[in-house]
Amino acid sequence: MRHNCPVCFEYLFDSVRPTAVLPCGHTIHSDCLKEMERHRQLACPTCLRSYADLAPVWRRVDEEVAATPMPPEYAAWVVSLLCNDCGGRGAVRFHVLGHKCGACGSYNTRRLDIDRGDPVPTRAGEEGVAVGGGEGGGGE
Repeated sequence: MRHNCPVCFEYLFDSVRPTAVLPCGHTIHSDCLKEMERHRQLACPTCLRSYADLAPVWRRVDEEVAATPMPPEYAAWVVSLLCNDCGGRGAVRFHVLGHKCGACGSYNTRRLDIDRGDPVPTRAGEEGVAVGGGEGGGGE
């Protein structure tokens, strides 16, 4: 509570407005949280972990990914990722619609190869890249 609201930047400790504690432990004004939800922003603005049950959304993304095959020139690409929800890391096949965490099934992920400055994802089988699940949970 001794920090600013991540949305309006008002100091929470002195605030008379009601606050909410997200499942990740970060605090936010209740009305700021409602405004985020109104705009369908369902991840903590501080750590990016989902605070709502997004399993139905992930199932819909699974359906869209299955219905949208990648062109042959991209089919072998593999990207490294970090899951914002469980902290898992892994390598998965590249897809323009999203990258699914192998540990928790979330699409709330970010590519690590972009952070390293790699110009393009790695092709499957190069440099010993294994495609599949992540290393598992463990928060940061």
